[in-house]
Amino acid sequence: MEWTTNRVIALIIGVVFTIIGIVGLFVTSSMRVGSLMGFDVDIVHNLIHLITGLMALASVFLGWFRRFNQVFGIIYLLLGLSGLIYPGLYFNHLLMGITHVNAADHVLHLVVGVVAAGVGFFARDYTTSRATPTF
Repeated sequence: MEWTTNRVIALIIGVVFTIIGIVGLFVTSSMRVGSLMGFDVDIVHNLIHLITGLMALASVFLGWFRRFNQVFGIIYLLLGLSGLIYPGLYFNHLLMGITHVNAADHVLHLVVGVVAAGVGFFARDYTTSRATPTF
């Protein structure tokens, strides 16, 4: 498989989210809220990041990276927008009563969603690797 823009973005998302999920488990391994670089985290939030990261990495090697970017981008756009536009979904800083989130999380979800969806829907999958000259 060639290294397209979609594949590279999915790889970056996969690596970053997997690392954040693992590091977050060291910050807090319970439902008690912890802070990781200004973002609220708890066990559920960490597991969501870890699962998302592993899914992104799987998509890179299984060939469905474009679809991953599209679906992931839409989901994270909706999460970011809902947190900024309709904060009623967040009871006591809990996303739908499930996991801790704060304003920094909403902005990050929005930015990551825009990038992933933008690449997933609008990037032409030209290869980013250099062609090997043939003699």
